[in-house]
Amino acid sequence: MFSPTHVLISRTKETPVQLMPTRGGYKLYTEVDWQQGREAAFELKPKLGIFCQGVPVVGFQLAPMSAEAEVTASTEASGVAQ
Repeated sequence: MFSPTHVLISRTKETPVQLMPTRGGYKLYTEVDWQQGREAAFELKPKLGIFCQGVPVVGFQLAPMSAEAEVTASTEASGVAQ
């Protein structure tokens, strides 16, 4: 089950992601990646930053998901209207 823990923030978009630890850092899975069973495009490497398919990216941040955002994401994922 996809359970976002953080938000990947770019200049124009905020994407909920789930961090999965790896030997060299963390894979950042989006809900689409998770549901389709494909490899995460983004990864976080300690002291090096965020990478997309092996290329360092600029202008992206990773922030913990707030409690309000977690509730919104879980209700959207389950299809419950508020």
